Amino acid sequence: MNAREQWLADRQAGIGGSDVAAALGLSRYKTAFQLWAEKTGRLEPENLDDVERIRFGNLMEEIIAREYARRNDVKVQRRNSIIAHPKYPFMRANVDRVVVGARRGLECKNVDGMAFRFGEWGEPGTDQVPDEYLLQCHHYMVVLDYPEWHLAACVGGNSLRTYIIERDAETEEMLIEQEHAFWQHVERDEAPSLDYEHATAEAMLKRMHPETDGDEIALPPSIAWWHAVKLDADEHIKRYEAISDGAKNHILEALGNAAAGTLPDGGKYTRKLVKKKEFTVEASSYIKLGYTKPKAAKESNEATEAV
Repeated sequence: MNAREQWLADRQAGIGGSDVAAALGLSRYKTAFQLWAEKTGRLEPENLDDVERIRFGNLMEEIIAREYARRNDVKVQRRNSIIAHPKYPFMRANVDRVVVGARRGLECKNVDGMAFRFGEWGEPGTDQVPDEYLLQCHHYMVVLDYPEWHLAACVGGNSLRTYIIERDAETEEMLIEQEHAFWQHVERDEAPSLDYEHATAEAMLKRMHPETDGDEIALPPSIAWWHAVKLDADEHIKRYEAISDGAKNHILEALGNAAAGTLPDGGKYTRKLVKKKEFTVEASSYIKLGYTKPKAAKESNEATEAV
């Protein structure tokens, strides 16, 4: 077994920082069921080495750590090993850096400029970061028994912002309890409930069953109910799509040749001629209909996001 294979095997032996959100059922990228399937060997963990976003994140880690150290006049170092909690060995940590001479860790993130604007990131110096990252840092503090963790985010490739996460007893208790509950599923080989409506559920199920054995089986009665639910939902989708298309046609008819039309509440529809140059398909042009919310609605949404 080479070094990387050993590292992957060690990661399978517990819950790492990047696993925490999924273990708690709070991840947008993976369900608790998928994490359980990976930890129990039923599903091969996805190889993300060649995913460009992940690859650049790994490449940027050293640059972010170096710039964080320069700005804060500290030295940082790697911990080239997976650390296990002394009392709860299923809680494991493979941290980016620790600050030399201080009980403080550092997590490095390369953040897309557009993603940064979606309201999950607050002002530098606060702990307002995406939930997956917040849980990751709290997990590391529990494992290493550190009172503070810094998250240095390089935004858009040209701006470094540092967030400060402080240890919290209530969060620590919640993490230990819920991570232990998840790990019991692994130890007992009992699957946690699958979030069937999760954005990744379909792709995960197809990965678990990539082939067909040619057999025909009798489906359980419960699936007949889900079949009826699917048919009903599909019919509603068709019906609402037809209603939406009809509404759009009313708007287009009212606009005529106008470039824009304003609603009584200040909202605006626009017509824009879009021309496509010939590439792999024939050149074409079409009318694109756009809608802008009225100013009052925008301000209301911004106020809600701020709260």
